[in-house]
Amino acid sequence: MSETKSTERIQLNLRFDGHKELYEAVKTEAARQKTSINSFVVDALKAALGWELEESSSQSTRLPLEAILAAARDELVPELDTLVQQAIAPLKVEIEELKRGKPVA
Repeated sequence: MSETKSTERIQLNLRFDGHKELYEAVKTEAARQKTSINSFVVDALKAALGWELEESSSQSTRLPLEAILAAARDELVPELDTLVQQAIAPLKVEIEELKRGKPVA
């Protein structure tokens, strides 16, 4: 296996068209492991190829707390929004009935 110099920048742009859940899972798992998405994907590719993982590869680019919190927020906000909408749906129905002058049970 030929290693590139750590200063050499090689770029691969990935598209996750039609795979939003996979993309979200990658972001979430990288944050859980306190590593960057780049390091997580590089390690996953090495593992898939049977290459040895460098012990410090996933530790070398730790995410700042803000990035971890942003990933958690991105995961939780849609879920919480759904729960709130489900909780207030009956209240909306009652409000509409009150507007029409119907008694609320």
